[in-house]
Amino acid sequence: MRIRLEIGVLVFSLFACKDQTSQPLPPDPYERWRSYSLHDYTIDQIRTCYCLSDGQVVRITVRSDTIALVTRLADMTPVPITQWTWYLTVDSLFGIIRSPKRDSLVVSYNSQYGYPETLDINPQLHPVDGGVLYQTSNLRVR
Repeated sequence: MRIRLEIGVLVFSLFACKDQTSQPLPPDPYERWRSYSLHDYTIDQIRTCYCLSDGQVVRITVRSDTIALVTRLADMTPVPITQWTWYLTVDSLFGIIRSPKRDSLVVSYNSQYGYPETLDINPQLHPVDGGVLYQTSNLRVR
């Protein structure tokens, strides 16, 4: 009887000591991204299309949800500010994904932070421009 009681107390204490503060990550990638409340970060991004800067890897520095700097990783030179609109913050990527009027998309998400690692925009209504592919990686929180 005493052994059963000790085992019962041990099992109860194991469950009682479980960390109740850790919450599981939201399953929806957008909600997961929002749960981190990140507004200052850097990401690496490749924009592939039939356009200028096709396939170049850049590092995007985001401050207060706004692009503050874009640097080409190949030679670490800053991208002219006039070309910053070619690249997207994580929130801007989600803006495209969540838009009710959107072209066909193929998206893959980062398992930890939920940000879109791949956003392939293949416009059905505008096949002439051929679409655009954004590949985003290496999120670093600042």
